[in-house]
Amino acid sequence: MWSDVQEPEPSAAWVELPENGWGALIGWSAGTENLSRHYSSDEGRTVTVHTERAGVRETFEEPFTAADRQMIDDDINTYLRDAGLPPRPSGYVWMIRVPDGQTSPEAFLSDVDNTILRSAEGAVDPKQLRPIFEAVLRSFYAKGK
Repeated sequence: MWSDVQEPEPSAAWVELPENGWGALIGWSAGTENLSRHYSSDEGRTVTVHTERAGVRETFEEPFTAADRQMIDDDINTYLRDAGLPPRPSGYVWMIRVPDGQTSPEAFLSDVDNTILRSAEGAVDPKQLRPIFEAVLRSFYAKGK
């Protein structure tokens, strides 16, 4: 399924998914017609580092490394594997289509998250959550038609 996702031009009709397993499972559950991607590079990206020594907290920026990318991709693909899904290709920003009638892209993602959490009734296992994600996303897209 991942390789079937189109790469249209970004627009207000799409919102970027979180770069984690939860976001990847939302994307998968939305289906190829509601998922898009575009190539992305980590060049110029930074990470914020927090350290504390002798009670003194220090915060600084570091370049985002290939090891950082690998760690994120591994975490996402482990979550997908635990849900019974194939790994997601690296090197893309993944976006989900915002159905008509939503007040904003951010509100849509928040509503999806909250509906999944209410429906999950405390479940945390990705394999148990997968059918919940799928039902929730089907419902949102059925309303938006």
